Amino acid sequence: KQQSGKPGEAILEGAREEGATMLVLGTRGMGKVRRTFLGSVSDYCIHHAFCPVLVCRHKPIKHKK
Repeated sequence: KQQSGKPGEAILEGAREEGATMLVLGTRGMGKVRRTFLGSVSDYCIHHAFCPVLVCRHKPIKHKK
């Protein structure tokens, strides 16, 4: 189902409609200052979710030569 509106609100609405018991989200790893001004979908979901939220941070893989 396609949602519209603010991403965080749409994620939580969709999760509620589907009966989710946990949300697993990724993060782009923005700094505190940038996140404060721009906002963060994962941050919004952490503070407004009706169920537990797990936020996964991606660390780049460094290949050995």
